Amino acid sequence: MPIYSSPSTELYQLGKGVLSIGEWSGATPPSSYTDVGNCPTFTITVTEETLAHYSSRSGTRTKDKEVIIETGYTLEFQLDEISSYNLQMFLKASATGSSPIILKANSELTKEYAVKFKSINPAGPNELWQFWRVKLKPNGAFSLIGDDWSKIGFTGEGLADTANHSDSPYFTVTYGTTTTTTTTAP
Repeated sequence: MPIYSSPSTELYQLGKGVLSIGEWSGATPPSSYTDVGNCPTFTITVTEETLAHYSSRSGTRTKDKEVIIETGYTLEFQLDEISSYNLQMFLKASATGSSPIILKANSELTKEYAVKFKSINPAGPNELWQFWRVKLKPNGAFSLIGDDWSKIGFTGEGLADTANHSDSPYFTVTYGTTTTTTTTAP
């Protein structure tokens, strides 16, 4: 039986997995996703903004309430497979042709994506992370010359998808099993 609560050494996790991205078409979510290849880093930061209230009923102002007024998340990841699809997202480019493929940089500035991460951990539980609507931006420089493997970085700002996922408009995490032995992508 899987263990889903602490304390348990079965919950120590070595993070690995497969990242897939799908393009929105206007107000329509993607029906398919593209495996974007090796992703050496992938992080999520859950964000919130709060508003504090202070009582003025004594000589020292005291905080007596704090409410959340904004929530969200950001993603950061790197890809080291420089496919035409990945480079197209990084350059915010449109693509024409097939051999050669011509990428026209900064011509697709309004695209939104759905991002899916399926963990395939050698140790610890697995999850399926589904981010419904994300605005991707390049994050950092893409080194065209260097002594290390080239990588392209992205940051993603989470957007709410209330039309298709009203009960969880930002993302969901499906918590899976605690045992993994596979090392191949699904």
